[in-house]
Amino acid sequence: MRIASRCLPIVFLAVVTGCTNHRNAHIAPVGDVDMDAKVLAKFQHEIEDYQELHKELVHRIPTVSLNASAQEIAAHRAKMAKGIQAERKSAKQGEIIRPSVEAAFRRIIAKEMAGPERVQVAKEIKQGNPTAENVPNQDNPTREHTESVQVAVNAAYNDDAPFSSMPSTLLLKLPPLPPEVTYQFVGRDLILRDTEANVILDFIKDAITDRSVPR
Repeated sequence: MRIASRCLPIVFLAVVTGCTNHRNAHIAPVGDVDMDAKVLAKFQHEIEDYQELHKELVHRIPTVSLNASAQEIAAHRAKMAKGIQAERKSAKQGEIIRPSVEAAFRRIIAKEMAGPERVQVAKEIKQGNPTAENVPNQDNPTREHTESVQVAVNAAYNDDAPFSSMPSTLLLKLPPLPPEVTYQFVGRDLILRDTEANVILDFIKDAITDRSVPR
């Protein structure tokens, strides 16, 4: 997926001039991100391309008011999801998280999972993780939802499934994301999810090798 741009992305850790209207300068700073500058810039470029698509759909699809009902919010989310799926119908795994970016992500995660806080990190990843926890069924609070989350590009994230927590120490080492996109774990897979449409944009299969985290 590639959207035409009049402005090259910022190469983090360097000063770039000649692009006075950089699209998403607020995404910086990168803090402690442990990635090669060129690899980081490549990932940021893909995220910026996607953010443009998301904003374009927001202009097309009327937003709901602050007083919108749950049904209206769900309907809006469904329209956004269909719009994203239609625009990215040919998208495949690895189009946002390119191979060089995936390799860097795996290295960062492996280092974090082998560090002194590895037990706490694994515990946090399992909190809310759909393969480790379920949420109460609204129709019968004594039972839990058993629906799983399908990890695939363009798949809608199950509305009944919980969202995993992301260890703050790991987030500091991964590239920062704009509000439209978030990192999450589903089992041992790391996914990128559109926060408004609840659609999986890309993923890394078995990003975690720790067997204490259920698949």
